Amino acid sequence: MAKAASKLGWKVIGGAATALAGTAASKGVTVAYRKIRKSDPPVNPADPDTALAEAIAWAAISGLAIGLGRLAAERAAARTWARATGSPPPGMLRPELETAD
Repeated sequence: MAKAASKLGWKVIGGAATALAGTAASKGVTVAYRKIRKSDPPVNPADPDTALAEAIAWAAISGLAIGLGRLAAERAAARTWARATGSPPPGMLRPELETAD
């Protein structure tokens, strides 16, 4: 039962960390886009009225920023989890290194 609770706890903590980081990164990229381009980013880059170059740039920059933000947040949450529990979060070890309970 403790293992299931541990997995659920990590899913909640890791998920919350990555969701918050993704939201923060998205807002940050939007602010940076407005400062640099002096206009709002595309609402929907798939809209045919959005210039292809602008759609590609927005998708690449926002995807990279959100992905890196989520990665950094998950790594920080994993370090905090390991310090608090004395072991890495469930699923962080390679299967061959995990011990059977």
